This record gives sequence, C-alpha cells and structure tokens, in this order.
Amino acid sequence: MDTVINLIYLASLLASAIFALIYRKYLSGRKLTILIPYLFAVVIQETVLTLGSWFHLFKSTAIVYNIYQPVSAVVFAYIYFSIPFMSSLKKLIAVMTIAYLLLVLVNYSFFESISITSTYPPIARGFLITFCAVLFLFKYFDLNNINEEKYWRPLIWVTAAIAIYYPVVTTSLAFQKYLALQDATLWGFKLYRLIPRVMSIFMYNCFSYAFYLCQKIK
Repeated sequence: MDTVINLIYLASLLASAIFALIYRKYLSGRKLTILIPYLFAVVIQETVLTLGSWFHLFKSTAIVYNIYQPVSAVVFAYIYFSIPFMSSLKKLIAVMTIAYLLLVLVNYSFFESISITSTYPPIARGFLITFCAVLFLFKYFDLNNINEEKYWRPLIWVTAAIAIYYPVVTTSLAFQKYLALQDATLWGFKLYRLIPRVMSIFMYNCFSYAFYLCQKIK
C-alpha cells in the first residue's frame, strides 16, 4: 500500500506539472507561471527521494525538506504578491515573508541543525502560506466586476487546495514525533507520512484542474 500511495502521489504531482506546461500561455496573466519550474523541480526532488527510500540510499531526507520548505513559501507568497487586486496587501505579504525567512535563517544558524527534522519552521511556513491564501479569498470575494471574478476563478482552486493542505499537514507535522513514537499506521503506512501524501494528492489534482480552467476561462 505504501508503494501504491507513493506512485499515485508522484503521478498527481507529475500531472500537475505537465498541465502547467501545456497551458503555460494561460497561466502568465494569472501570475501562475512560476509554478511551472517549481512543480518540475518538485517532481525531480520527490522522484529521487522516493527511489532513495525504496533502495535505502538516504539516511535522512531532512536537509532536503528544510531547504524546500522556504522555497515553497516564497513561491506561493510571490504569486499572491503579484496579483493586481492584492496590491493593497503587498507590503504585508512582503514583511511576513521576510520575517519568515529570517526566522528560518536564525533557527538553522543558532538553534537547530538543518540536517534534522524541525517542527517550528514548517509550522511558520504553513501559517504564512495559509494567511496569504485567506487574504486572497477576502479580496477575491470583495471584487465587484463579474468578468474579473470569472478571470481569477482558477486561483480559487489553487487557493482552496493550499488553504486546506497546509493547515492539515502542518498539524500532522506538529504531532510527527508523537505519531512516530506511537508507531501509528493505517493500511500499513505510517500515519505521519500518510497524511501529507494524501493531502498532496488532493492539492496537486486541484492544481491540475485550476490550470485546465485557465485555458477554459479566457
């Protein structure tokens, strides 16, 4: 079951990257172009790490995710920062992103090794991305132009996906050590690994549909 879920996860991730590439000319106006290189980079990363776990090539993947997490935070913050009707919130998004990056830098410089699994930076990342998503939803539903609402509708799928994904995954990460000690499993899959995988499958499928909507809603 572990292998099946991992394969579904990789397939969902790859599909979202391919959809982004196929519909790339419709993504730029909605400030989603940055997701093309980002998603393909994540595909490569996750494929290598999955193969590594199958063949026991890596003792730990913590350093990879500790680097990946700030990158993902910057990518999503940049998307919301770039949206025209979010202009009044640009300063807030920028300040929060810089504060998050400083927190990560200080944490790994003075308090924790970057080569071990950390708890607080992922929680901060989840808060930052979810906060940006919620700000977008408030601004989107405040739009008075029907055509503008329709044009930006694909981002509702992206935003809803990450607004659900990050709180759930961040909560599971907060209890990761407890779940690991309890050896909690479901279908033979360790629960602290299963939750992020299932939520990732949900998120990347939402991304794929959002990219499809970008070319359908012109």
